[in-house]
Amino acid sequence: MERNKDAHGTFVYYWVAELEKYEKVDEYKEPKIYTIYLHEFYTSDQLDNCCVGKKSNPYIYTTASEYIYPENYSEYLNNLRDLVKDNREKIQVIKKEWKKNHKEKITVYGTAFRGKLCECEFGGKNFLKDGDQISFPKGKYEIIEDFWTDEKRILIFKDFADFEYVNTDYRTRR
Repeated sequence: MERNKDAHGTFVYYWVAELEKYEKVDEYKEPKIYTIYLHEFYTSDQLDNCCVGKKSNPYIYTTASEYIYPENYSEYLNNLRDLVKDNREKIQVIKKEWKKNHKEKITVYGTAFRGKLCECEFGGKNFLKDGDQISFPKGKYEIIEDFWTDEKRILIFKDFADFEYVNTDYRTRR
């Protein structure tokens, strides 16, 4: 998201769009879209909680918080962000104009990949709602080469104009 309102620059948000087919019809349901954390700002105990199915709040830090990540975890996240960025397809561009000539340009990209996620409920009240679905990457990932050319292209037709972008609220210039 690019804005001319303030000096924050470009924001990058990450979500997972999970596709599921209807049982008796060869069509896909509306995708479930939820947050995936691809930056190491959360504690390792929040990651561990999510991976065992407990509620997790990556925005909470206490004196008991742990920072014992798997070996090379920062490099793993960097590589995964690069994989997502290098293999993305533009889905939609949204331009918004606000009062006092403030403008936003939102470019929505999709990257089709498969891999393992730790999925759980968000357990907090800030940024997301209690009970929202969140996820953390775990394991190896691979690009799905033919994804954008077959029937799974449902994301290309989704209108992201009314999507609530603040739901991730981890902002980066990368």
